Amino acid sequence: MRKTMFKLSLFAALLSAGVLMAVLCGCSKGGDTPQPSQSAVSQQAEAPAEEETPTETETPAETETPTEAETPVETETPTEMEEPSETDSVPGRQAGERYDNTIILEGMEETVHYEHMRSDVIGFEMDYDYELLVHTSEAGRECFYNAYGYPEQTDDYLEVAYSTEDAETVAASITDRLSDEYELNTETFHLDAAGECIRIVADEEKGTGRMPEYLQTIYVIPAEDGCRVATEHYYIAEAEGLGHRFAYMMQTFTVIPRQEVGITGDQALSAVRNYCYERNPDLEGIVNAGEYPVGWEITSEDETEIVVWFRSYTGSSSWYHIDPISGETYVTEYVPGIMTEEQRTEESFNVREYLD
Repeated sequence: MRKTMFKLSLFAALLSAGVLMAVLCGCSKGGDTPQPSQSAVSQQAEAPAEEETPTETETPAETETPTEAETPVETETPTEMEEPSETDSVPGRQAGERYDNTIILEGMEETVHYEHMRSDVIGFEMDYDYELLVHTSEAGRECFYNAYGYPEQTDDYLEVAYSTEDAETVAASITDRLSDEYELNTETFHLDAAGECIRIVADEEKGTGRMPEYLQTIYVIPAEDGCRVATEHYYIAEAEGLGHRFAYMMQTFTVIPRQEVGITGDQALSAVRNYCYERNPDLEGIVNAGEYPVGWEITSEDETEIVVWFRSYTGSSSWYHIDPISGETYVTEYVPGIMTEEQRTEESFNVREYLD
């Protein structure tokens, strides 16, 4: 009985072992693809690495950090645009103020020494090269002469005058006057300080296609009270030098309101005398000889009119009626034996043109 039970137990054990071996062998031969081991599966299940790791955008520290625009310190700091600009903080130049500037002449840089000038009578401000130019205030105009050869040589110069007429009318008059001698180029031109103006360039002889010996460039600058007229005069040899210097000066030109300065009685008397001498070249010699009664005298003077009486050696009398502000003058006369009373003539001029 015991032997029989032992054999049955042994047989069961052997049968279990055989089944286990068959199962193991079948698993190792079942597929071509290797299967992961239980430890590998366990490791993958226990360590979900990349999928559960937060990305950079999800990192709280980075998403909560204020951007540059949101940082309070930067938004409260004044920007560059809020600082005063250089032009805002620098006042206008004063008459007589001097400074150095750099210009280009014949392709080379050159330092020029400028002085700021102001003319209330003409109504403009400008900077000029005080080392190379001589500045003079003359009757009804401001002039800047080439210092070399001055005062004997006065053909190279820039002059500035004013007119009560509008810019278009004055430009048309200048064009008519110069068109017989020059082929003219008239254009709208921009000046840095004064803005738009009319520029008339006279740099070609009429009908020849050649440059003339003497050149002119005229700027007619509009103003509320008429216009300002700046004229460059220079010989062709000075075109690259003096001509370019004048052009740089004109870029500093600024129109200002004119201050009406009245002519005094003495100025009017002297100007009428100069006018009479110019009209009659022999008159000054007659006056100096003293053979005939000739003379000038102020007969009336107030804020609105000055009247200068001229007694001619012929016996006639002329009265010059002068507006002390504008300088505009008209003439009346009386000739004994021919006229019964004083009469107005067709003669008129601006006495400012004859001031000393």
